[in-house]
Amino acid sequence: MGKALMAAAAIVAVAVSATGYTLSDREIFVDHAKNRRSGHMGHALVDAGNGRILDFYSNCDGERVAGHSGYGWMEYRISDDYGKTFSKARVLPYSKCLYDEGKHTALCEKAVKAPDGRILLFFQITDATKPISCEPWSAPTMAVSTDNGETFSDGVTIGADPGRIYDVVADGKSVYFLIQSNEHFLGSRPEHVYKVYKSDSGGKFTATVLPVDATGKGYGAMAFAKDGSLIAYVYDSKREDEPEYTVSRDGGKTWSAPCRARTAKKIRNPQLRRVGDDWFLAGRNGGGGDGLVLYHSADGIHWDEGQMVDHRPEGGGTGYYSNLLPICEPGKPPRILLQYSHVYDRNRVNIAHRTITP
Repeated sequence: MGKALMAAAAIVAVAVSATGYTLSDREIFVDHAKNRRSGHMGHALVDAGNGRILDFYSNCDGERVAGHSGYGWMEYRISDDYGKTFSKARVLPYSKCLYDEGKHTALCEKAVKAPDGRILLFFQITDATKPISCEPWSAPTMAVSTDNGETFSDGVTIGADPGRIYDVVADGKSVYFLIQSNEHFLGSRPEHVYKVYKSDSGGKFTATVLPVDATGKGYGAMAFAKDGSLIAYVYDSKREDEPEYTVSRDGGKTWSAPCRARTAKKIRNPQLRRVGDDWFLAGRNGGGGDGLVLYHSADGIHWDEGQMVDHRPEGGGTGYYSNLLPICEPGKPPRILLQYSHVYDRNRVNIAHRTITP
């Protein structure tokens, strides 16, 4: 795995076949249609340990931009049986209070269990007065739970740069998060750079700039290989079938020269996770795509031709933001929870679940 990740000579990786997997039927996890609401962003998922899973989603206005809006707040549900059943919805007070004040929204797209046992939620902070309420972004914030997700603190600003945190991962010592320093979606100026922040033993984050030209790029994803290497992907709006990636083998201190993978059906807002020897990459099939695509790989670089997991209905608009959560239940094969926004009318979406079993 490590050699494959560091094989930076090829400009575009050639897809190879990988072992198979099974994909469950779509299950509606949150039925926004019954209240004509929506929930594109805010798909944070976290394994809190001992069978507990925290599943976050946004409850947003269904009329602004025909439902493609971040104007709303975060809610979450808890499972204590490895995702088989979930509690009733709980409102996340910090997010709801900002919404009620009318100036900002706080949507939580990523969460992680830190090495010290705390649950960390990472929020994008946006201007609620703008119609889409998805940008411009202020500096992101982080909320903390010390009781395994029963309650959360208010958010505290992390870092000085405005931006949107695209992914968060943790190893046994540190938490890492990926951000593009930019008030808007795609990079357009020299100061728009991708950074990986890493926490020290005291919880303080320091940043390393990725060797990636952020012009025309947005979104991103990270995951650890078996050998501890950390791979980071970024989305290129001009080359949606060739996402760029870079690799660190020293805990995020240095990064390889960027290379490109191949995703035959394109990929937008990519989500990356590994279970054992199996890698998965999910996202919308391009900016003008009509659904959710899932790729499979044996090394995190060489991807299969991709499988369309879901399509928008006729006349439907944009959707298919997603997240992936590995679930390791004792005595059973590991699996991945796939959560995504599924269009039900124009840009309005429900929250859907599927299970991937390698």
